[in-house]
This record gives sequence, C-alpha cells and structure tokens, in this order.
Amino acid sequence: MTLMTFLLSFLGICLAFFLLAVGAIFAHKTIKGSCGSIDDMGIEKACKCEKPCFARRLRMNREAAKKKKEEMKKELGLE
Repeated sequence: MTLMTFLLSFLGICLAFFLLAVGAIFAHKTIKGSCGSIDDMGIEKACKCEKPCFARRLRMNREAAKKKKEEMKKELGLE
C-alpha cells in the first residue's frame, strides 16, 4: 500500500509540473526575476537591492570595458 501511495503522489506531482509548464508555454510570458525585471525598460535600477544582480553587474562590466576600449582607440588614433 505504501508503494502505491508513493507512486500516486509522484505521478500527481509530475502532472502538476507538466501542467504548470504547459500553462507557461501557452501564456507566452517570459519568466522574470524580482531584481531587474523592469531593467529592460531603461530604468537605471529596477529594484531596491543593495547591489545590482549578477546579470546587471555583467552588463555594467561589459559596457565599461567597451567604453574603455573605445577611449584607447581614440587616444591611439585608430578610429
């Protein structure tokens, strides 16, 4: 009896996850986190986090490196 209960519970949980996935697919909405979800709208900092989230820090570092590279090109007259 306990094995049957376990199997039914497991199948019920799998079915719930499957239905959640189908709902997410048909809703055509992207899954967004709590920090940075409004970042795509051009707002400087979308949340009240003490420090920016990982994706934003990566983007900021890339922008800074690109700006530095452009400045070095101007200094060397390669542009």
